[in-house]
Amino acid sequence: MVRPRLRSLMAEPLRSAILLPPLVCIYAFLLHWVYSTHVSPQFSYLGYRYEEPSPVAVTISVLITIGVAFALPRRLDRASSIVLWILFTVAVAPSILMAPYTSYVDEGVAIQIGFVVGATYALVALAQSPNPRPLNFHVRPRTLWIVLAVFSLVTYSLLLFTQGLRLNFLSILDVYDVRAEFADEVRRVGALGYLVTAQANVINPLLAAVGLTRRNWPLLTTAVAAQLVLYSTTGYKHVLFAVLAWAVMALLLRAHGKMTHANLIMWGASAMVLVAAVADALISTNIATSLFSRRFILTPGLFTSVYVGFFSENPQAHLGYSVLAPFVDYPYDVPPPYLIGDWIAGDPAMSSNANLFADGFANFGFLGMIGAGAVLLVYLRLLDRAAVGLPIVLVGFVTVIPSVALSNSSILTSMLSHGLVAAWLALALMGRPTAAEQEFLPRDVTRPRSRGIVEMLGDRWRKRRRALDRPSYARSLDDMAPAAAHDSVDETSGARPA
Repeated sequence: MVRPRLRSLMAEPLRSAILLPPLVCIYAFLLHWVYSTHVSPQFSYLGYRYEEPSPVAVTISVLITIGVAFALPRRLDRASSIVLWILFTVAVAPSILMAPYTSYVDEGVAIQIGFVVGATYALVALAQSPNPRPLNFHVRPRTLWIVLAVFSLVTYSLLLFTQGLRLNFLSILDVYDVRAEFADEVRRVGALGYLVTAQANVINPLLAAVGLTRRNWPLLTTAVAAQLVLYSTTGYKHVLFAVLAWAVMALLLRAHGKMTHANLIMWGASAMVLVAAVADALISTNIATSLFSRRFILTPGLFTSVYVGFFSENPQAHLGYSVLAPFVDYPYDVPPPYLIGDWIAGDPAMSSNANLFADGFANFGFLGMIGAGAVLLVYLRLLDRAAVGLPIVLVGFVTVIPSVALSNSSILTSMLSHGLVAAWLALALMGRPTAAEQEFLPRDVTRPRSRGIVEMLGDRWRKRRRALDRPSYARSLDDMAPAAAHDSVDETSGARPA
């Protein structure tokens, strides 16, 4: 009796354990192959350098990445698990895996990057609360909708009177002139940039998610159209790709009856890298690889090594260009992104924005990486508290773009400029779902999330042991309860039980 139960108990964690190492190895191989054969030869003038790595360094980096993957949650059952897996796939894993072959740091430093980034991120994942307490300060639905409507009206009205609203087909290859025009308007009206970012990254996704979960198709269509207007008006490609990200979140998170396996995010990214490379090979171009692999995944991984290489040999920034400017003597004339752009490509106008860990190193070295992880840990715990009880589809829509923003900006910049704070506030103020929306929630959403395979196995083993250790007469009473209830009904009706 016990052995079949134990096999059933261990089946799911063991399946996840078996699949994770091959998944990380496939991902590592694809990143290396695409970077060395498709990206570096064509984009070396932008700093995408490559040198053949040693097998030892590659092996160590892959093992570190596998270890971090084991620390991540197995299910996409809450806000922090979505953010952790997205950021791991597009920034953390590439930073660890690419460090040995970007040529900006030597082998020893590359391994050190892997250990510091990997250990920090694993601790962030393991430190999430298994039972977050709700914040309980959401406002009345009518009040929230009025606030969202007023915010949207102000955003689009300001765009109308400055840049002008557009809804036309804009090729992703022709966005640069439109983006330059919008940048001029942002320099003239500083609030415009913050309003547009919050609208595109948080409010429009929120409207789309509510439209989907409530089957309000006019609202969903309006949200998509509003997003396309922002893309046509600003030229920001991430605003257009956000609509694709919403579709991916809807497919991943509408799991009928059970929660989505988290590693599907990395499987999807692996498929995207491979399909983009194959498509480019078929039509003799590099557009797909440049858009989906180079910009989205490889650049965040590359810039971690670049920032470590530069700020290991030059003075660190100590946030002297930002919040500590009144207290710190900043040693450079421009912020770090433009400094790095000039260093790797000889272009002073090139802004080489980096992920939160690279930015942390630019300011305070490896301690800065740990500090960025600590800030992320606190934010994710607060985010989980804000999202308690909300449909996971809605949470995914609101958090996906701010999560990606962490791969190419600092944690502090992402808080205010890319929607992290806005996403937290929107989720905290949302009313909890109605009965009609419950089908979009996993059936066991109230179950505490185990934080990894070891924790999951331990939780299930303890639960099973408690059930097996109950007195036999208690289990017998439980087994007899349905029959007793059936007998009482039959006796009341005067019929003999079958």
